[in-house]
Amino acid sequence: MFYRAGEPVTFGAHPARSMRPTFTATVKARLDDLLAPDLGGLNMSEYAAGPTGANPHHGRCANPWAVDRLSGGSSSGSAAAVAARMVFGSLGSDTGGSIRIPAAFCGVTGLKPTFGRVSRHGAMPRVWSQDSVGPIARSADDCAILFAAITGPDGMDPLVVAGAPAFAWSRDTPGRLARVGVLETSERADPDVERCVDSAINDLRRLGHHVGIARWPKMPEVLTLAEVVHKAEASAIHDGWLRDRPREYGDFVRERFEEGLAISAVRYLQAQALRLPMAQDFVINALGDFDVLILPTVGCQAPRASEADEDSSASRQVLRKLTQFTRPFSYLGLPALSVPCGFGDTRMPVGLQIVGRPFAESTVLMVGRSYQQETDWHRQCPSLTGMDL
Repeated sequence: MFYRAGEPVTFGAHPARSMRPTFTATVKARLDDLLAPDLGGLNMSEYAAGPTGANPHHGRCANPWAVDRLSGGSSSGSAAAVAARMVFGSLGSDTGGSIRIPAAFCGVTGLKPTFGRVSRHGAMPRVWSQDSVGPIARSADDCAILFAAITGPDGMDPLVVAGAPAFAWSRDTPGRLARVGVLETSERADPDVERCVDSAINDLRRLGHHVGIARWPKMPEVLTLAEVVHKAEASAIHDGWLRDRPREYGDFVRERFEEGLAISAVRYLQAQALRLPMAQDFVINALGDFDVLILPTVGCQAPRASEADEDSSASRQVLRKLTQFTRPFSYLGLPALSVPCGFGDTRMPVGLQIVGRPFAESTVLMVGRSYQQETDWHRQCPSLTGMDL
């Protein structure tokens, strides 16, 4: 989904939709400037529109911890490649959880930056008003190094905030104690996920961070508003292709995009108009006196692929569970980091999500690094010996 001049990009879509761009994405160009080797393209969900890692055109991305389970999506290959130790770091996009979900399922670290922090020039658009480009790596430290390389103003993307505070990071920078709020929500995670998150909360307390309870009752409303924006903008982007060549879409993606055609302009504009007031309300009333909030990244461990068939109506509830804790922060435009925090009863990784104020990626990453200095979940990697890939 990230352009490189003269090289094919597929968007994870039907082969007929591939193209050869004439320019290179800003994030790739910035990594090129630092002599970072680009080892190639990775699998992704079709048009970055699925949370599972399934792809009807290019095959499902396997989870390195158990190849019969979901890798998460839509940046499926980006997380799987880091987890399998094929690369030190990768790039992903996040519009509702597409960096954080695969990071959680694959046991790696992924950062969704503040909206407008990183240029999307040369990146496939998914939802104009919520797309964020960010890093996936083994640790918060490594994510910070990649993030420092790709962030900053870019005249080619008018939605990049030129006045945002500069980001700087050093492994030698001493951490500081933070005020951490545990965000209570009406949505419940599975018991094993809650156990891992509770253990992480205790680890943060032992490190000396102040831990308290945070509440914000508007999460269900934000989920609904985010879905309106997602479907309407995706339908607008794909409207021509949907009408002219619908069979080139997988069933799941086509149905989701077609649902957006039924959303009225009034409903869409109302959802957009509420974004800033909702974000302000969250910062004031949920973050309040806290530096960051924590909650599960995903409410379950990676399901088996057979349990979450994107084309099955029986599994739609499972699919909703994948995004219920991530999608609100894309709508609100806030930075969010997923770090590994243990394993459930299926021996699959669990992710802890750390959410901060706008442009406070350094604080979010600092808390993530502090936690990773106390634990070794991020250092564990799957054994690929003898696996039938």
